[in-house]
Amino acid sequence: MKKSLYVFFIILFLMIGSSCDEDKHDPLGTYVAYKAAYAAMDYGAMYDYLDSSSRSKMTKDEYVELYKGFYGVISVTEASVSDRMEELDLERKAAGADTLRVPVDITLVTGIGVKKFSTDIKLVKENDEDGNPNFLVSFALNQMYEGFKSTDKIIEQEVGPERGRILDRNMKVLAEDGDVIWIGMIPGQFGNVREKSIDALSAAFGVSRKYITGRLGLSWVKPETFVDMIKVSMDDKEAVDALVISNSGITYRITRDRIYPYGEAAAHLTGYVGLATREEYAVLKTLGYPITAKAGRSGLELIFEEDLRGRTGTEKVLVDKDGKIKEILSNDHNNRGKDVVLTIDIDQQLKLYGAMTGDSGTASLINFKDGEILALVSLPSYDPNRMILGHTEAYYDNLLKDPGKPLLNRFTKLYPPGATVAPLVSASAIETGSTAASLVSEVSGTSWQKEPAWGKYFIKRAADPGTPVDLEKAFISSDNIFFAQMALKLGEKEFIEAMQRFGVGEDFDTTFDFQKSQVANLGVMNSEILLGDSGYGQGQVLFNSLTLPRALTAIADDGNLKGLRLVKDVAQAETRNILSAETADRILELMRKSVEDPSGTGNASFIEGRAIAGKTGIAEVGTGAARTRYGWFTAIDLDGGSPFIATVMVEGLGDRGPGYAAGKVRAFLTGELPD
Repeated sequence: MKKSLYVFFIILFLMIGSSCDEDKHDPLGTYVAYKAAYAAMDYGAMYDYLDSSSRSKMTKDEYVELYKGFYGVISVTEASVSDRMEELDLERKAAGADTLRVPVDITLVTGIGVKKFSTDIKLVKENDEDGNPNFLVSFALNQMYEGFKSTDKIIEQEVGPERGRILDRNMKVLAEDGDVIWIGMIPGQFGNVREKSIDALSAAFGVSRKYITGRLGLSWVKPETFVDMIKVSMDDKEAVDALVISNSGITYRITRDRIYPYGEAAAHLTGYVGLATREEYAVLKTLGYPITAKAGRSGLELIFEEDLRGRTGTEKVLVDKDGKIKEILSNDHNNRGKDVVLTIDIDQQLKLYGAMTGDSGTASLINFKDGEILALVSLPSYDPNRMILGHTEAYYDNLLKDPGKPLLNRFTKLYPPGATVAPLVSASAIETGSTAASLVSEVSGTSWQKEPAWGKYFIKRAADPGTPVDLEKAFISSDNIFFAQMALKLGEKEFIEAMQRFGVGEDFDTTFDFQKSQVANLGVMNSEILLGDSGYGQGQVLFNSLTLPRALTAIADDGNLKGLRLVKDVAQAETRNILSAETADRILELMRKSVEDPSGTGNASFIEGRAIAGKTGIAEVGTGAARTRYGWFTAIDLDGGSPFIATVMVEGLGDRGPGYAAGKVRAFLTGELPD
């Protein structure tokens, strides 16, 4: 009995103790509730957790309006406050204290980015109506925003025009107005080291002494004048700082100008800007541009000149009691021109450019499912930043004299495609049921002519196969004689129709002014020799960089020929079906054999475990010293996650074989780029 009573009292004691714990008042509960209200941006609820002194200095409406007004200006969408001390430490610090300071981090997601700052929140202990102690917040302006004072003001000021940006599909910047360093000299600060400083600037950035002394001697120059010398990239800031520290009279300013983060790799896409002409400035002046305004000179900068132009706008800034700007609080970029968003993936662009480095030519990457252009390169290239920074005139003159013609945009030009036309002609022959599709060539040797009437003209191939050649063997060895015979068997009319089926000779709107591809100069041949040559992509057949990959979208995607697109908000041509899926699959199998067969001309692109269908092509133009060979390779990546067509054209192939261009595509696909 005694034991039972003992157990009963223990249980009763525990129940009472537990009940007391549940009812125990937490003085820090009000502070926790304040932080929750802040995260909910419920300013009225926050006011309820202020101490009596803070509430006596402003009404709830005034407090709410203060937060709403300030946070509204900077477009706060999220807010949070987090303690910079452990909860247990805070509880220990609060025990027995009437006031305490809590170090916190405040994070605001605003219209111009994330603002994070640290401050202290003072808590004051006060009793509520029931006599329970609570820690309430003592309000201070720096809890709302870092460094904010009662004498500060928010004002709206005018801001000059800003040119729109050029962006890739993932919103990575290809061209924008950004900070650059403007190096100059102040004559009155030279002391007795004028010549030393001139020599130092000349050596550091290649500015001639003649140019420097000429600038310093201009009539408007005074001892205190900043005499501008050269603009350089922010990447050079460390070198500029070292130059300024070591040489009296040299200084710099940070200014704004056009910058191109990816330089040469995207130069022929972005183009560049230059000083506006008198006629251009007459328009730009009305938009608020200064006399130093620039306008597009090539590429997308020129094509979208009117869209990219900005105009005078406004921004809100925080100023102190003297009107000095403390911080730019908001900028909705109402001064910025329209952004141009491309379908380009700059990461793929860099890889493709890297694979082509060291050669002249052009290359492209197309998504064969939707027709979007993911990469488009031209080599050799130039650095558009140097059209803005450094010795721009000297750099431009050197580009003009360069025999490699780096200013030439090769991806818009026409070139003979070689035997890369074979998939197009073969697919059309199969689709129409032509007997040309079942051709078997019995020719032996490496040269052939249809008849003696051809005189001394022979069509040649790389090697004697030693056996009869059918369509499959012709694809594997890229047999010019076979494809010439196929074209002759089709006849001129059917051959031209085969090419036209795949869009050859069509205009297609991809923003740039691409030269139109062709089958023959006048649209007709009237010559069997010309027809035979056309069968393996010579004669008068000419493609631009996108003619072939566009045509192959039909081979890659069940016969559906895609329209291509480079700019996201520009409409593209409708897809049209030109082949049966069975015909497309047959050609894909032939192209795969060109890659997978060890003797195939496309075998240099073979990657173990990767399904790639490809076709090589070599074309020659001219004779003797004027002879130029063009090496092509196009690859359809059949992996589901990468529905791409990669096409390269190497200009100046020399005596190298078809594997050279195929190796370029392999380097791109594997990422094993040349050093």
